[in-house]
Amino acid sequence: MKKFTFLTTIILCSIIFNMTAQQFIKIDASFYSEALDEVKMIDIYLPGDYYQHPEIQYATIYYLHGAGGNQNSGVEKAFWYYNLHSDNTTITSPPAIFVCPDGSCPPFMGSDYVNSELYGKYEDFIMHDVIGFIENNFRANPDKNFRMITGLSMGGFGSSRLAATYPEKFRASFPCIGFLAMPDTTLNAWKELYYQEHGNYIPVLTGGENTQLLLTTCGAFSPNLSNPPINVDFPFDTLGNWVDTILNKWYNYDVSRLVKNLPDENELAWFLGCGTTDYMCTYPTYLQFMDSLDYYNIAYDYHFFEGGHIFNPETWMNGMLWMDSIINLEYQTVGVEIIDQPINYISVYPNPASDKLTINYQLKKSAVVNINLIDLQGKQHMVLNKEANAMGIQTESMDISHLPPGVYFLRLQAGNDVVTKKVVKL
Repeated sequence: MKKFTFLTTIILCSIIFNMTAQQFIKIDASFYSEALDEVKMIDIYLPGDYYQHPEIQYATIYYLHGAGGNQNSGVEKAFWYYNLHSDNTTITSPPAIFVCPDGSCPPFMGSDYVNSELYGKYEDFIMHDVIGFIENNFRANPDKNFRMITGLSMGGFGSSRLAATYPEKFRASFPCIGFLAMPDTTLNAWKELYYQEHGNYIPVLTGGENTQLLLTTCGAFSPNLSNPPINVDFPFDTLGNWVDTILNKWYNYDVSRLVKNLPDENELAWFLGCGTTDYMCTYPTYLQFMDSLDYYNIAYDYHFFEGGHIFNPETWMNGMLWMDSIINLEYQTVGVEIIDQPINYISVYPNPASDKLTINYQLKKSAVVNINLIDLQGKQHMVLNKEANAMGIQTESMDISHLPPGVYFLRLQAGNDVVTKKVVKL
């Protein structure tokens, strides 16, 4: 048996803002996957003070990217997560490790995170190789109550299916704009999207995004290496009629049908996010999935938005806050010592502002306080340093009249605790 090996480049990230460097550490790594028999890339985001707290075993959030993406697709999502965590004073647990493995593969737009004779064993890659690599090389808590899984589009499907298939491995799943069920409405929409690109239903390898997405799904659900050159079976024939034998293969991947297998004592939590006008017709799949959860008395939360097949920051923030609250509860349940966070709350007003900001904050204990104002390029414009502020409510003011209009970020640090607020200068 080959052992895990990896090469890493540790980068204190200033990808979006310089302040990010103190919120997380980004590691670009590669390691050998036994399931795929090849070296795969993976991005790991560690809490900014990870190396300062060797006593902590961290929760892990596994993020599965969408079709056409790779391990680099998690940067924006990780940034949102760590900023939300530092800004949420109701969360007392340490932030999670955030992991984005590479789920891309030829010949189409991705693996759908399943075991396929065309793509390889990507389900085993995630469940055995990726989780094993993280928990063997980082201080990731191996208890399933500290493992979360989420994803977008193809990754939304993958995260929901893997959670439903392996409920003993995960505490929570947050699938976003994924393909969670196979109602007739959605299947017919996919078939017609293919017809719109070609004017017929004849299977071909060439075509636009809709064709490539259909081929990607066929490669996951109905691969057929005896059918070159496309090496997949379409679920409809050349006249547009559904082929039951192929559809039945697809139904094996219908997550709304998998939830019936969840054990009665199941504690797997669900948060669902989707656009109500998604041209790929994923919204009806969420409605069918929710019907299944209701039927089996499985609790869930959701946030739907008026929009299409896109990343929606508000939905993502709601899902991450929900996931963070579960992590926080698990830390409290097992009695893990949590990182001391001196900041109880912070408010900045007026906002937007034209000349002066008033900053109110409350400290739970005495701490050295630094307040910085940073622009979108990461340039620091204003600094307020306080040697040792006493416990309790504090008030500071900042003259911003000389600054050009735009968006800034006010960053307050007390000890190791950091909170960031967006500020608009008029």
